[in-house]
Amino acid sequence: MGVLLKICDFVFVLRPLILIPAWSFYLVGAAKARGQTFAAYAELPAPIVVLCLTSILVSAYLLNQIFDKESDEKNDKLFYLSRGIFRTRTLLAMAVVFFVIASLSFQEVAERYRLPLIGALALSLLYSLPPVRLCARPFLDMAANAFGYGGIAFIIGFLVYDYSSADALVGAIPYILLVASTFIHTTILDIVGDRAAGKISTAVFVGERPANAMALILHVAGTVAALIITDWIAVIITAATLPATIYALRAHTKRASSLQIQITTLAVTLAAIIFWPAYALVVAPLLIVSRFYYAKRFGITYPGPQKNV
Repeated sequence: MGVLLKICDFVFVLRPLILIPAWSFYLVGAAKARGQTFAAYAELPAPIVVLCLTSILVSAYLLNQIFDKESDEKNDKLFYLSRGIFRTRTLLAMAVVFFVIASLSFQEVAERYRLPLIGALALSLLYSLPPVRLCARPFLDMAANAFGYGGIAFIIGFLVYDYSSADALVGAIPYILLVASTFIHTTILDIVGDRAAGKISTAVFVGERPANAMALILHVAGTVAALIITDWIAVIITAATLPATIYALRAHTKRASSLQIQITTLAVTLAAIIFWPAYALVVAPLLIVSRFYYAKRFGITYPGPQKNV
């Protein structure tokens, strides 16, 4: 069991569960571009592009754990450094390895993917690294996540089947707004620890109640944008998850914010699975193993909503 846990440590320190939204938006973008038809069961689009995007994000997640160590400790999350499971230099070495993988795979992708992938890399580095540290700058933290997940991931997927970057950008608008709304709830969950660590996130800057209201406005805007561009996938996703955002504003609890994040992630993931059934073979094992791993290693239920506080 000890060896198995250590292997799982090396897997989950890469934060594969927060890769799921990026992969899902990528696949939703590809589904939109190919006319929303169903893919063959074993088919997933452009795996080399997925490898490059994934390597960029993993490298960024590792760097984020290094530079956000203080706020993560105060928020009682991401225990790998605080509990001595990994040393800082180990995470840095792993980040370099994935950066090299990203660089090598980048050389193999078609020209049309390169600009958005460079954008993903730039946002990933600027998000955590000083002196910019977008993660500690109100509104910019939200924008970086919204454009990175809802924007760039969707656009790259869209470009697999439709080479029009303008159409890809328009199609991404509802998802950019949806991710902006959902990201605000992640800053609400971390508001106490971030404030104590001097990290000025969007929620720290505007306050918890205004942050909830801002999240609802952005979510509604995403639904309206989906209706305007008549993207019925986006309409269904944004409208189906809207009640969770309304509930979060009314309940004003961490549990409600956590539920909003979980429900939105689930909706986008299910949409991706509907159009790309093979994706379930990636997501399902990750979720099952993660439940056992986090319970055994840290004594917590993850993924799952936080307690009502």
